[in-house]
Amino acid sequence: MKKIITLIAVFLTVISYSQKNDPNLRSGQMHSYNPILSNNINKFLNPQKRIKGSRFLFQNFQEPGIIYTGGKTHTMSGLNIDALNQDIVLKIGKDSILILEKNKIDSLKIADRKFKKVDSNSFYEIVHKNKKITLLKGYDCHIEKGRTNVMKGTTENDYYKLTNKYFLYQNETLSNPFELNKKAVFNLFEKKRKQSKTYIKNNRLNLKKEENFIMLLDHLFNNPN
Repeated sequence: MKKIITLIAVFLTVISYSQKNDPNLRSGQMHSYNPILSNNINKFLNPQKRIKGSRFLFQNFQEPGIIYTGGKTHTMSGLNIDALNQDIVLKIGKDSILILEKNKIDSLKIADRKFKKVDSNSFYEIVHKNKKITLLKGYDCHIEKGRTNVMKGTTENDYYKLTNKYFLYQNETLSNPFELNKKAVFNLFEKKRKQSKTYIKNNRLNLKKEENFIMLLDHLFNNPN
């Protein structure tokens, strides 16, 4: 509890966490006080159409986490990433979350997965890092409309769809997003196309697999020729 109080003092932004997975609960509903003590919090719990799935990167809020900020570390459980709104959140109690101010966070770790802040608003998971380049993964989420059955006159619930893209980070510069496949590799490493083809063939790499892409990445940047 002491850690939670400290975090509230540091980040000072709390909102309600709806059991109905309400996608609208974010910055427009922030408060500079604990909503658990507020009589007005119920207005954010209006009944809405249920959205299937989750907009959060981790399936539950029980994973161990660490926040690195200003040379200090804050260890706690309950951290998560809201991929729909691109927020870093901390669950408090059963029905509220704290939206952390991203400008005060340098990096964070959840369940041994580390996330790096590249700019003031975006955090990317560090998939692999060598001495010359870093492979990052960015997450996003959007709401897909439920299908309508005209014959039965019914409509399925809308649902959250989590997606991800990969990025290379080198010399303080972030690449354009890409997917793991040969085409992306050849576009990314145009000057190393021949070297890439040879290594892929000799090692029978499937570049749709992260571990295979990492093997190629390390080879290309440890063997500059």
